[in-house]
Amino acid sequence: MDYNSSYWNGVAENTPKGQDYDDILAEHYRLSHLKLLSHWIDFSKPQNILKTDLFAEAMCPTRSFAWEILKTPSNFTGMDISSDICRIARETAAKIVPDKSPSFASCDLRKLPFADSSFDVIISDSSLDHYNNKAEIEIGINELVRILKPGGTLVITLDNKTNFTEPLFRLWIILKLAPYFIGKTYTMKELKYTLNKTGLKIENSCTLIHNPRFFTKVMIAAFRRFFPRRCEDWTKKRLAFYDTLGNKRTKYLTAQFIAVKASKPTV
Repeated sequence: MDYNSSYWNGVAENTPKGQDYDDILAEHYRLSHLKLLSHWIDFSKPQNILKTDLFAEAMCPTRSFAWEILKTPSNFTGMDISSDICRIARETAAKIVPDKSPSFASCDLRKLPFADSSFDVIISDSSLDHYNNKAEIEIGINELVRILKPGGTLVITLDNKTNFTEPLFRLWIILKLAPYFIGKTYTMKELKYTLNKTGLKIENSCTLIHNPRFFTKVMIAAFRRFFPRRCEDWTKKRLAFYDTLGNKRTKYLTAQFIAVKASKPTV
């Protein structure tokens, strides 16, 4: 099956606003990504920035870090294969940052409509892990490299296939309990190898989001039911503890995502 624009338009139509995503988890996701991106990218100077995948912006705005980027001096472009998701993201952006004029494009990441060397910065957060096979991931990466300016920065995050919950995660997908299609992904080694093959230089890499899938949601639900007044404080402390696992040798067993920063040579 080709998970094209029509498929993702259908997902948008059938997904409740907010995705039933817990507010505390949404904030943690947003702040974790902002912390990483602020460390890797200088947002103080004007530049052309592309963000791939607008599902969070459209369906769970509190989870999105794009609003903070829109407040910078940069020219922001967001893209998604779904025209409906693009439309909702555009409408949401107009409400949250009304003084900005971001661009939105509905297109396939494997065949982007942008000219070569169009963007100074490209942020591809969990976008390339929605394809049937790794060959399609590589096609998408090659397209991102094509439109990245020499000297530009590419940041990619992907689902971490070495997470200890991966077997349960894949069973969840096989049983069609996932709200949308989740496909193949790379290991950190595979991602770096593919980026190096395109000629990019790896600048940095890390893991991201270490709270365990499924189990954290159960924990928060229990806190909300039995200790509603202390739920927020307890949950944030627990999430802060999980974040420290990113400094351990076992980080690739606990991380939900892997992240790589790469640059395009100027010559």
